[in-house]
Amino acid sequence: MNERIDDENEIELVTANAEGSGGKSGKKKLPKWAKAIIIILAVLLCLAAGAYIFVSCKIDDYLNKINYTHDPYDPFDTAPIHIDTLPPGYYDDKETEAPTEATATPSLPTPTLAPGETAAPTQIPTETPTPTPSPSPIPTSDVDDDAVLLMSDKVYNILIIGSDTRDIKEFRGNSDVMMLVSFNTVTQKIWLTSFHRDSYVHIPGVGYNKMNSAYAYGGAKLLQKTLQEDFLVVAPNYVIIDFTSFVKVVDALGGIEITLTQEEANGSTVPGITAPGTYTLNGTQALNYARERHLSNDDWGRTQRHRNVVSAVIKKLKAQSVTELLNTMDVLLPLITTNIPKSEIKSIVSKAPEYSKYSVSELSIPINKTWHNDYYRRVTHVIVIDSMWKNIVAIRDKVYAGVELG
Repeated sequence: MNERIDDENEIELVTANAEGSGGKSGKKKLPKWAKAIIIILAVLLCLAAGAYIFVSCKIDDYLNKINYTHDPYDPFDTAPIHIDTLPPGYYDDKETEAPTEATATPSLPTPTLAPGETAAPTQIPTETPTPTPSPSPIPTSDVDDDAVLLMSDKVYNILIIGSDTRDIKEFRGNSDVMMLVSFNTVTQKIWLTSFHRDSYVHIPGVGYNKMNSAYAYGGAKLLQKTLQEDFLVVAPNYVIIDFTSFVKVVDALGGIEITLTQEEANGSTVPGITAPGTYTLNGTQALNYARERHLSNDDWGRTQRHRNVVSAVIKKLKAQSVTELLNTMDVLLPLITTNIPKSEIKSIVSKAPEYSKYSVSELSIPINKTWHNDYYRRVTHVIVIDSMWKNIVAIRDKVYAGVELG
């Protein structure tokens, strides 16, 4: 098919009709309205192509603001992870690994006896031995070796790591926030799963210790490996943010809405607030709220406040206009460190309208009636998990509901 524009500005189509005309060519004139539609479609196509290029470039500009580690996580990689030396003072120096030697009983003087006096039995005081701290025990695992890993293309996991470091050049710090954000595309739910920082777990290459020390010893990769080994959770993607960055993020959002209980509204948890109620907290206030752990519910209340903050941030992001969201990204993206590839981040952004319709649910690990408090040498106060399997089942049945594993 050939086409040309004649002197009257009409489009003529020259067609070959071998059957009807014996190979002779005929001409058909395309109406002006059809020509106009073609021109309009061509213009729209050009505009769409230009818009796509512009948006792609704009997205790339924003993605370039992120700090990438380029550190992919392979759940089947058996290579050892580098373990760093922790700074002096990380453990209490007053606690020692060596047994304490008992002091010798001093000899008593021989009494002088009067004539005819017999010596009474000498009452030697019984020495109270100095107690020796018992070594940290090794819990017995109730997880079968052939248990299936929790991983599926129907559940997208992002591990949020909140570090307590002030200067990354000196010390990486502990991960006082360890929260798994899971997008279940089957149940259309977003799950926020908190892992208690004092959980006494096995850290590959280190031994048993508090869970938040895994990040201090070997960074995000060691924490990911710990989650996999102890809870069978595969979380290949992570986002790291420290306390200073957290304040800036909340301020960039214009604050977040948090409801304070009577106990939390004590004037010290959130500076300046002494009455219970719902408030819009700025970055500094939100950080104080999230970090408070001296209330009656101690660290359990703290992990709940962590989830409250993340839920409030998600709610605020959902309500932002495109302009507000772009302004927030300008502040947020340079403050986070992640190993999520750009292509995956683009995919997440493209699915944001869909994810915004998901409901948000919460889970705290370890779950009730599966743990007890204890105190071990050097490790100090810990939460000992009595049944790791019950916690794995809780994650499986909630976060991975409706998903076929293995």
